[in-house]
Amino acid sequence: MDNDWKEEQEPEKEEHEEASYSFLKETFKDEQNKPRRIVGGLFRTAVKGLVFGVVACVAFAVCKPWAESTFLKKQEKVTIPEDESSEGDEEMTVTEDSDQEQVQEGQKEFTVDNYREMQKSLTDVATEAGKCVVTVEIAGDNTTLESQEENPDSVSGVIIWKNWVEILVAAPARILENEGDLTITFCDHRAYTATLKKEDKNSQIAILSVSTSSLKDSTKNQITEAILGNSNLMSKGMPVITLGNQFGYAEGSGYGIISSTGNYISSADRQYRLLTTDITAAENGSSILFNVDGEVIGIADQMVTGKDSRNLVTGYAISGIKEIIELLSNGNGVPYLGIWGIEVTEEISENQGIPRGIYVKEIEADSPAMDVGIQSGDVIVKMGGKDIQTLYEYQSQLSKYKTGEEINLTVQRMGAEEYVEVPFKVTVGNKE
Repeated sequence: MDNDWKEEQEPEKEEHEEASYSFLKETFKDEQNKPRRIVGGLFRTAVKGLVFGVVACVAFAVCKPWAESTFLKKQEKVTIPEDESSEGDEEMTVTEDSDQEQVQEGQKEFTVDNYREMQKSLTDVATEAGKCVVTVEIAGDNTTLESQEENPDSVSGVIIWKNWVEILVAAPARILENEGDLTITFCDHRAYTATLKKEDKNSQIAILSVSTSSLKDSTKNQITEAILGNSNLMSKGMPVITLGNQFGYAEGSGYGIISSTGNYISSADRQYRLLTTDITAAENGSSILFNVDGEVIGIADQMVTGKDSRNLVTGYAISGIKEIIELLSNGNGVPYLGIWGIEVTEEISENQGIPRGIYVKEIEADSPAMDVGIQSGDVIVKMGGKDIQTLYEYQSQLSKYKTGEEINLTVQRMGAEEYVEVPFKVTVGNKE
């Protein structure tokens, strides 16, 4: 095999040597004709240069108009160049431009007729919703001009239930502070005697009853039962309708927006979420809040929702008091211990060495909690065997019990050097 390879390589070697030798021979031969070749090369170069120059001049003359019309015009369009954009930015620009065009088109299309149509729609919702709104007041003597004026102590209520036996109305409980018989005026302006079904002084909500048999047919045919909506879906900026006594007189109506949903008001054992609007209100006003679907989203009483928001319609978010309304409507009391508490957060616990739970800030007098010896400064850590760390957990667990039932509470109480666990057995009460 090696011999074969050598035989293949030998011809290649001979060819290479022959080529090298030939190159040397050509080199020697070219050296003899060098002067004539130089002259001939210069002549050919001069001729080529001349031809190229003539062709270039002709081409420039022919192409000049096209070049000016093409390149100079393009240059004029980018006299003041804009920043270059990526493909994503260009798409964004197109989208933004489209949105702006849509907004502009919408603005152009929104006319006085559109505004009237919108107002009519809101008015229609308010008119229909008004069929479940009532005025509650103390019956008086209507034989004098003075007595026939608007009653400043009247409050607004809402029909939350109706059947062939009774009509149930939820209303601010402060109306019960006045002496005299209760009357409820429905949307047809007819007034009927009402009785107290159940009240909760803790939440300041009362359920009133009117006998269905006492109603005239015209009243029965006009009134409606309210639809209780989901106030948890409400957020800032959403439209709201208020109906009732928010301005200090009956049958008032207001249109606006929700301005705040993050405020709360506390009472014993409970915390209530508030809905604040941008609608002005009288200090003694009360009203029912509706969304644009005509659903109740809040019950407002300016006397109990706090001084800071007393000049704006502010009410309990309906989702937070549905349980209370249901209990009272069925003649049951709202579970009550009489504890004003504060959440001990993880941060507070670490910084101040207080156990996680509900710190007892205050105990109401003559309350079930006071009767068993729970004190201010105690920390509630368990209720019914379940760990309690938030007010929501406290409230939810308490709601599982009925008036008269016993509930086991575990508190941490500060001893001589550290917190010690103390058990209590409390009988659940109510505040009516």
